[in-house]
Amino acid sequence: MKFNWGHGIVLAIIIFVAGMGLMVFITYQHSINLVHEDYYPRELEHQTMIDKRNNALKLENNVSIGYQDKIIEISFPDVFDFTKLKGEIQLFRPSSGKQDVFILIRTDDQGKQKIFADALEKGKYIVKVEWEYEGIFYFSEKEIYIKNNTE
Repeated sequence: MKFNWGHGIVLAIIIFVAGMGLMVFITYQHSINLVHEDYYPRELEHQTMIDKRNNALKLENNVSIGYQDKIIEISFPDVFDFTKLKGEIQLFRPSSGKQDVFILIRTDDQGKQKIFADALEKGKYIVKVEWEYEGIFYFSEKEIYIKNNTE
């Protein structure tokens, strides 16, 4: 039997269908992660988050977030009575939600909170600080890069 143009068309269709099947199979093997599992309800709270950010920007001195020598330091402005601060610090890992860390705000007498980064994986984190003081809510965030623990 000779190879003719009919055989070529059938072969091309078979290769195309097999390639598409392979692409579908590979696509289903990868997980698709949303930034948050409750993405849509959070979207409805977006204006509240804008208000919290604006409250933080109105402060004379905003929260200071820094990373040095494997320590994340968060400093609150002196306008607050540090014993009345309530809130949470989130170390948000964009590449994997399983590596997010949540810590309650517990400052020292100078309004600083230190978080030791030894247990954190190397890479990008977004430090999100959300707090409440005398019925007013605030939010501030900053990107940091955790270096290798041996550096």
